[in-house]
This record gives sequence, C-alpha cells and structure tokens, in this order.
Amino acid sequence: MLSSKTLHPLVKGIALATTALIASGVSAQEAPDASEVLEEVVVTGTLIRGVQPVGKQPIAIDEATIMQLGANSTNELLGSIPQVANFFNQRPEQDPRGAVRNSVNRPNLRNLPGINSASGATTSILVNGSRMTSVGVTQSSFDPDFIPTIVMDRVEIITDGGSSLYGADAVGGVINFVTKKEFEGVKVDFGYDVGDDYDGWTASIMAGTKWDGGSGYIALATSDRGEVLNGDRDYAATGIWSDDGSTLTPSDAECINPVGSQTTYRWIESFGVWTDNPLAGAGTVAVGEPCDTDAGSALLPEQDRDWVYAGLVHDFSDSVSLDVKAYYASRDLALSGYPRGATVSDPPPPADGGGAANFEAYIQNNLSFSYGANAAYSNVQDTVSIETIGITPVLNVRLNDDWRLTLTGHYGESDNESTGATVNVAAQTDAIENGLLDPINVAAADAATIETILDYGFANESKQEMFYIQAVVDGSLFSMAAGDVKAAIGTQYTDEDARYRTGDYIGGVRSGAWGSNSREISSVFAEVSIPLLENLDLSLSARYDDYSDFGDTTNPSIGLTFRPIGSLELFANWNESFNAPTVMDPLVPGRIQRYIPFAAGIVPDGGQRDPERRDALLAEGAGGELRPQTAETWSVGFRVEPVDGLKLSATYYSIEFNDLLGQVNPTSAAAVQLNPDKFIFNPTDQQLADFLGEMVNGDDFTFVDAARLGVIVDRRTANTKQAELEGLDFSVSYMHDTSFGLMSYGLAGNYQLDFELGDKGNVVDQLNEDVSDLNMVASVGWQRDNLGASLRVKYSAGFDTGETAPSQSSVDDFVVADLQFGVGLTDALTLSVNVNNVFDEDPPLWRRNSQPAYGFWTLGRVFKISASMTF
Repeated sequence: MLSSKTLHPLVKGIALATTALIASGVSAQEAPDASEVLEEVVVTGTLIRGVQPVGKQPIAIDEATIMQLGANSTNELLGSIPQVANFFNQRPEQDPRGAVRNSVNRPNLRNLPGINSASGATTSILVNGSRMTSVGVTQSSFDPDFIPTIVMDRVEIITDGGSSLYGADAVGGVINFVTKKEFEGVKVDFGYDVGDDYDGWTASIMAGTKWDGGSGYIALATSDRGEVLNGDRDYAATGIWSDDGSTLTPSDAECINPVGSQTTYRWIESFGVWTDNPLAGAGTVAVGEPCDTDAGSALLPEQDRDWVYAGLVHDFSDSVSLDVKAYYASRDLALSGYPRGATVSDPPPPADGGGAANFEAYIQNNLSFSYGANAAYSNVQDTVSIETIGITPVLNVRLNDDWRLTLTGHYGESDNESTGATVNVAAQTDAIENGLLDPINVAAADAATIETILDYGFANESKQEMFYIQAVVDGSLFSMAAGDVKAAIGTQYTDEDARYRTGDYIGGVRSGAWGSNSREISSVFAEVSIPLLENLDLSLSARYDDYSDFGDTTNPSIGLTFRPIGSLELFANWNESFNAPTVMDPLVPGRIQRYIPFAAGIVPDGGQRDPERRDALLAEGAGGELRPQTAETWSVGFRVEPVDGLKLSATYYSIEFNDLLGQVNPTSAAAVQLNPDKFIFNPTDQQLADFLGEMVNGDDFTFVDAARLGVIVDRRTANTKQAELEGLDFSVSYMHDTSFGLMSYGLAGNYQLDFELGDKGNVVDQLNEDVSDLNMVASVGWQRDNLGASLRVKYSAGFDTGETAPSQSSVDDFVVADLQFGVGLTDALTLSVNVNNVFDEDPPLWRRNSQPAYGFWTLGRVFKISASMTF
C-alpha cells in the first residue's frame, strides 16, 4: 500500500486538498491535538496557547492546498470555500462598475447583508493573529489581496462571531492568514493564466537564511493581468429586455450617434405663443437609437500588483524571543470605458418670444451624446491605486514554566486614490450657448473646445493610519480532576487616523479640502478554558471596548465541547459581536455619483413610477449619525470519524443582526419596500432642488430635468434595517489507499435555511429575492508516487428573482468544474496545470434591465500553468 508520507509534497497536496479545502475542521495538515502541541502554539479562535477552540469548528487550509489551487491571490483562494458566500462562484474582487468608489475586496462569511455597501467589514481579517491597517479609497478594511501567496503557511477560519476575542468586525467570523515563521534557501514560483481574450502572470521569489538563535527571509512578488471587456463575453450584455424576455435591446443613450429628442417650436406673432404643432412646421422628432456602451467597459480591469514581505525571528534567550513581520504592497487598476458623453436638456423657449420674428424656429434639444464622435477625443481610463505598508513586532516572554507574556505592536499606513474621467459641465454649457458645440453634431466642434470640456474629472483620495499595542498573558490558573484550568488576560490600545478629500481636477490640479477623523480604542479582554470533565470542556470569554467616538461595548462568548463516545464530538457556542462604524464613515460627504439616462427601469417600483420618466439620479456618501452594527449568534454541531479515513461534520447556526450599516441596493425590490425614504419616485422640481442642495457637487447637476427623472436613489450610508439568518454548514470526507494510488473524496457546503430583512415593521424573505441558498463543492483526488490529480465541482443553487427581472421568475443553478494535475519532477521542482471551468460554462441568465445579464460569475475556461523550484 502507498503511504502519503512517501509522496512529493505538492502532489500529496493535490489529493489531500480535495478534502481539506471543503471540510470544516479538517485540513491536509491536521491541527495537532492539544496534548501534543508545544506551549507556544496558538490557533485562531482562542488566545490560550496549547489548546484548541472550544465550541467551534474551524476550517483550515494548509500550504499544499494553497499550491494545489494555483491561486494568484488570497482572494482567489477564498473563492473555493462555500462559506465565503460573496467569493464562491462569484467575483473574487469588486465589480468594476463601482471600482472607483468600492476599492476593497472583503470576504463575507455567513452571507451577511450589506457587505458591498458599507465601508467596513463584518468578517475580521487577521494576519498571524493581528489586525492590519485598513485600506480603501472610501472604505476602511484590510484586503487579504495584500498578502502574497508565496509566504502563506496556512489559513484558519472561524465561522462563529469572534468579537469577544478580536473586537470589531468579527460578526460573521474570523479569517486568519498565517505566514511562514522561517525559511531557509531560495524559492521561485511562476504562474501563467490564459483564457479567451485574457492572460495574466505572477512571479515570486523568496530567500531566507538561519543563524544561531534565529532566521529571516524576504519575499518579492509581482503580478500583471490584462483587461477583459464586457463585449468579450456574450453573457455580459446589458440593455432592456422585451416583455416576453426574448430580446435584449441596447438602452444606453450617451452614444457616438446622439440619442434623445429634438423639438422645433415656431413663434406665432399674432397669438404671442410658441407652438410645436406639426401643421406649423414644428414638432418633436426622435433622434438616434440607444447603443451598448457597456460593451467597451471593463468586465475585469487591467491590474498590476507588487508585494514585498519580510519575516525575522530571534531568540535572545530561553525566555525571550522576537518575531517581526513587515510588508509593502501596491495594487493599480485601470478601467476602460466607452468614450465619455453627456446629457443636455435645453430650456424651453422664452415665454415672451425673446424678440423672435413670426414663424421663427426655436430648437430645444433633449439629447445624450458621446464626445467620441470628435476626432480630438482622447480616451482616459478610470484608475484605482492603493499602496500600504506595515510592521508587526511580537515579543514573547516566558515568565515561568507555565505563564507567557506576549507583547504585540503594529503600525501601518495606506495611501488610496481613485480617479474618474468626467465632463466639465460648465465648459460644456458655455460651448453650447456660444455656438461652439452642437450636441447633434459633436464631430464639428474644434479640438480646443473638446479638450477644454474633457480636461476634467473627479478624484477621491484617502490616507489611513493605525497604531496599536497589545499585551496578553496566558497560562494555567489551577488544576481540576479533568485537567488544568487555563486563562488568557489582555489589554489593547488602538489609535486610528484617516484623511479624505474628494473633488474635481482640471489639468491634473486637484480641488477639495482634506477632512480628517481619528479615534482611540481602549480594550480589555479575558478567556478561560475549563475542563469540566474528562470529555467536557467549557470556554468563557469577554471583551470590553471603549471607543472615543461612539461609546463602549461589551461582548461575551460561551463555548462547550462534549466527547461522549469514541471520535464523536458535540459542540455549542453562543456569542455577541459588533461592527463599529469605520473611521472613514464621517469623512465621505454626500455626492451625486451618477445621472443615468434610461436607467429608472432597473429600480423595482411596484407601479409608483411614471413610465415616461426614464432617468435616474444616484447619490452616495455619509448619511448622518451612524451606530455600530450588533449581532447575537449561536451554533450547535458535531464532528465524527466513524471509520478510519471517513469524517463527517455539521453545524447549525442562527444570527440576529441589528442596525445594519450600508447603502440601499437600487435593483432590489426588498430595498424599495424596506427603505421607501431612500427612493423619490417622480420627483418634483422642488424635491430635486432640495436634494441637489444637500450634495457637495449638486451645482454640477442643475441641468437635470425633473420632468424626465423617474427616481432619485439616496445611497448614502446609514443604519437601515435588521436581519435574521439561519443556516447549516456540512462536510463529508473520505480517504483510503488502493492498489492504484491514494484516493480522496469530499463534499461540503453551506445551506441557508432562513434569511429575513426587516425595517419599520416590514419583513422581506431574502430567499425569495435574488439570494442563492446553497453553495456546495464536491471533489475527488488521486495520487501515486510523484503524480497527482483532482476534480473539484462547485455548485450554487439558483434563486427566485422577485421583481428584479421581467418575464423571469428564477435564475438557474450554476455548476463549475475545475481540474488539477501535478507532477514532482524532482524534490525541488514541481509543475502543475489547473483548468478552471473546464466545460466553459456561462453564468445563468438573469434578465435584469440595464444590468449585466448573468447571475453568479466566471471568467470562462482558464488554463493556469505554474512551476515552483526550491534551491
């Protein structure tokens, strides 16, 4: 029989990872039993060294699994885990349509609502058990993408709330990225990805050495990816669906050929009136046909990334050691778009005739057009740029044979910027009034006029800093019949600062004053692990946080683990957790984000909107005083190994989530029902004027005609509603030797049993409204000698569409199959080939008007070729 211990590490990982990735509490490198680990070992979900989390079932991904997946980023890695609902069979990064505002990729455990509309996160991201400095242009959350995969040792995930140990953001749980503690030698990794109209590559090198009492390493990595346009994928088309759902008609108006209407009025001197009667040679004519501008916009932006990561450990004595990690990372996105355009609405003719001669014509344009029709047009891409640095020193002190003191510090900062090319409305208006620009014939304007109008854009900039210091002591309090009672007690001080400005730029010169905000947080926390019986463990923990800006909060947790017989383990957990408004939240002013012709139809209105009023106006920014989100979570579950190699587990959880922070989703019927105050249908002139008066850039949108405006959507961040969620995590894995190799099988997933949103007495069942209730992954793996292969199938259940899609009641299931092959050519050189989406499945059709016509996400079939060599 074969033994997995005799096989090449990468090839071994290919088979083992098929169960490790998907099985809760199981990894290719099993978490060691508490009785076998060194005292210094600390795992996610507890602050006490040498014990395992009580009442919880962790998910662990080890280094072999990371290599096996061929992931170019940690976010792509997380996309293989069903519990990370917004990455699994979904985009592992932000939608390009909102990239210049929402620049941070935030994994979302438990599918909590509002993740892409709030500035913070409800899943806590840690690196080696420590918080990192936040990044984001208008967000404030650490992005796992800023840790290179070459330094990753393992990932540990706790899906229950963790605020009692880790503070804010751990509502859905905690994801801890554990990097290598030491490395000796040189390792080089290279990967190349290719698919239809797509390619990208990643290169990494890590070098390390050891010395008497310590070691150190440094890793450099770089990655480059080409852009994929919406027009490169059939399923990414946008437009208006016919009533029977058979035809998708382009609906964009700011096209190379102008779209809209032109009304000719004639002055009737004898009556002293203007007339648009065709009998007088007047009247209204339609101009042009809508086009598909999204086809030339980014489906997947061009992206460049660079990383530097370094680690150093040194033992000064048997009692004192230092562990330092430091990083620098940058990410630059460039987003193509259709040539910039504008929408103009001329005023009506003057009531007194304005000195017009009898039957003289007055032409009123209501037109949308693109400046791309002019030869002087120069395309400018929207951009997002983020740079971040940080250093985390950890000093471990052995106080005696049992008690340890751990001092952790962190300092980091991030510089974040986005730019979006727009149109200088004032210059455009002057050009039209002075006859230099004819909206019906943009091509005729001279180059100087076009350049003046287009030398314009908006920019968002933010700078974020964080410093904290934490002290934790842990050890045994006393002994009981079943074992030692152990405890950890700690305190932490945190100082966060943020600066933000937004404004226009002309000729590269930025406007907009900097605003700033800061907060201090003082925290104390404690955890006790009690072996009540030989087979029954109890864990108690609590944390008190005092925020300088919104007050204090206390969050407790209770966990139980019971081993009644054999390998059967039962566990239960109850906790309270919270998510504070971020330090960035008060800094982002209310701003009109977009005026969109022909877009009001994407907002489910229940018949409230005048169908002739087809335009939409969207605002974003801060929405007044904000409160922290709070949650109460409890879970019960089991895990068991009834026979060698077969492991079963399941966890039921319930979450009550209150005071949700975020922005309303204008495409969701539930949002309209739950937050009617955020939608103004058929606004009056006064309502439009009042709303523009609240926005910092309201003067730029005085051209908007209220008579054409179907809806104003107020997407400013606010505490909006409450949520109740129930679900089930499950996993089955089996591994056994055969005459032809080691075989492994796995099935795991997350099934949502209940997902309700409520506000002001209204309750909406989200499982009947655009939410998939089941994510699963099944796999089979094989390995023999230096060869290995696996097949992984990811499944996401279809869902009901509610009111968001005409002539469509549901979206189909989505199934994607991925293949992996690996070979260890030598002990130092491995090659692997991954084929993602082997059958090149398109996402299922989702007929939402003026939105991408797909549910779920895939780039299509992508071949990933990678090599790793160690010297």
